[in-house]
Amino acid sequence: MATAITYTEDEPTCPICIGLFNVPRQLPCAHTFCQSCLQSYISSKTIEHEEKRCIKCPVCRITAWYVKQNKSASEWVSIFPVDTVIQSMLPTKLKLDRVCDACNAEGSSVTATGLCAVCEEAMCDDCLNFHRKHKISKAHYILTMEEFMNNPQNVMKFAKGFTCFDRDNDLIFYCNNHKIACCGICYFESHKTCSDV
Repeated sequence: MATAITYTEDEPTCPICIGLFNVPRQLPCAHTFCQSCLQSYISSKTIEHEEKRCIKCPVCRITAWYVKQNKSASEWVSIFPVDTVIQSMLPTKLKLDRVCDACNAEGSSVTATGLCAVCEEAMCDDCLNFHRKHKISKAHYILTMEEFMNNPQNVMKFAKGFTCFDRDNDLIFYCNNHKIACCGICYFESHKTCSDV
């Protein structure tokens, strides 16, 4: 069977948005689409048929599924299984939405924008500014989140508190082939054949 999946630099892309898959959902005909793309497609292309609704696959036009009329597009799209093969081919991402450790200790959830390499704490802009001005910490080495992400030694040295994007598991490995840190599950699913981990 022919597939509608396209590959850009060895990464699978959705035939609707032509971007990397985001939660790949597979129709019964075996064609796969992003969950959000499929949900939008369902919302716009639903066919009414005898108290049921159906859609046709955007690629092969085979009727994909019938559901009762009272199901929303988001409920409907969740019926289709996640394509685990495609999911395992996607590059893993590191969450950059870590909260400021100092603010979090006081009960606030403020997004961290940098990391002190000496204190090994993530900090928001306000805390970083204070940290740079305080006599004891003004000589500390501060990394922006981008600097942190682009250096494998930094990522693995300060990985505590950072998790894989998809799984919320602790970081254990860094793949130099894909320039990404990952947990053990991501390693076995996506990076075990990489030459430089």
